[in-house]
Amino acid sequence: MASNKPVINVYVDDIVLTGNDSSEISSITRKLNTTFKIKDLGNLKFFLGFEVSHSFSSINICQRKYALEILVDSSMLGSQPVSTPMDYSTHLHHDPGTRLSNSLASSYKRLIGRLIYLTNTRPDVTHTV
Repeated sequence: MASNKPVINVYVDDIVLTGNDSSEISSITRKLNTTFKIKDLGNLKFFLGFEVSHSFSSINICQRKYALEILVDSSMLGSQPVSTPMDYSTHLHHDPGTRLSNSLASSYKRLIGRLIYLTNTRPDVTHTV
């Protein structure tokens, strides 16, 4: 049996309140506002990399914008797909080469973190990544 009780999702300083009963949601919003002085931003549009669009009969959730931001930030937007990510005739060397600078290393770590998040929320792109 489906529950009509509102659901509150909290992430750091963001709160998403959702449910079927708009009067109950309004009541909870008023109570939260008297205690914490919250700001109501209206219908959810973006949350944790998810884009949320509303229609009369449904809610659609996607991560297109998040994935495009990753491609733009890593200068990979114009890249073309390949069947093998690395040339199979390339030989790996024992020479470790030069270390990445701290700024490049942090950019790389940030990119990896974003890709891990994307693959955890989008299993269909896990193999590609």
